[in-house]
Amino acid sequence: MPSLIHLLPLLALVHAQGVILSAQGSSGSPASLPLQVLLNQADANVINQAEVAGNVVNECGRTLLSGNIDIGENTETQLANKTVTSVTKGGNVDVTISPGGANGAGPYTCDVDPTSNADGVSGQLNVTVKETDSAGSIKLALTMPSDLACVGASTGNICTVRCFNTAAAGPFGGCFAVQQTDVTPAVNTPDNIKTAQTLAGINEQVAENQKDLPAAITGNQEATSGTEQEQGVLAVDNLLNIDSTASATAAIAAVSNTAAAAASTGKAKGSGTGAKGAAGAGAGAGTGKGAANGATAKGAGNAAAGNAAAGNAAAGNAKGAGAANAQAGKGGKAARAFMA
Repeated sequence: MPSLIHLLPLLALVHAQGVILSAQGSSGSPASLPLQVLLNQADANVINQAEVAGNVVNECGRTLLSGNIDIGENTETQLANKTVTSVTKGGNVDVTISPGGANGAGPYTCDVDPTSNADGVSGQLNVTVKETDSAGSIKLALTMPSDLACVGASTGNICTVRCFNTAAAGPFGGCFAVQQTDVTPAVNTPDNIKTAQTLAGINEQVAENQKDLPAAITGNQEATSGTEQEQGVLAVDNLLNIDSTASATAAIAAVSNTAAAAASTGKAKGSGTGAKGAAGAGAGAGTGKGAANGATAKGAGNAAAGNAAAGNAAAGNAKGAGAANAQAGKGGKAARAFMA
């Protein structure tokens, strides 16, 4: 199976759908960036509650180009890069989203996980959202809960905010970290962090890991570059029996055809305008104003990159001690752990 990674230069021509570009909290603080999404490529974040409930992916779902989102790792990276915005109880956060087409349109729902990485399907707190469209982007004005108490990550005061729409092909959206400044940070150590996982849940996850391991190993073996990014995409294809590369190729072809058709139409209209202007000049009208204006192809189109890899990467959703030992056995990371 060819690699989707090899198509990235072409995919970059396609706008991603429903992607969070930034989130700005308290004035003077840095803006947050989305977790794991590659903003300079045709990436997108799928947050499907069925996938989350089935313990296939973490609560932030998966990205098209890298698979399951490791919330903890990505949050710590954002903290190190100083790309985590500040918030307070009842404070506001302004989120900018690139819709990139119908699948990225609103309305969007947002919630917040005070633990940053542990509340799974139903532990999030609802966030009030006011949505507006502005110059090709979607703006979300979020109001944090009045009793907000962020306790996550190494700093002990991080929450994860999650926003997503209802697109059948997704849903699409994304996650970002926020750092609360009006709370006493928790002291998080391996000894005092509790897990909500039960023995039955751990056993169920181990059984799922064992079932998915062959597909993950196959994805690793098919990877030609050996990168974690490529392995994650191929693990998605094998776990869900899809072909992301074929879908991506079709999406790219659709963009090219749309652009070519728009260019052709524009040129034809421009020629007509020019001919009329020339005729007017020949009849003594003075000046021919028929500059061929239609050559610009404004219909570059949006190729639904979010549908290109509807897969779900499950790169290791370790929600309990047992699952942690196996690194959740899903996706490239876990497969490599087993293969080692």
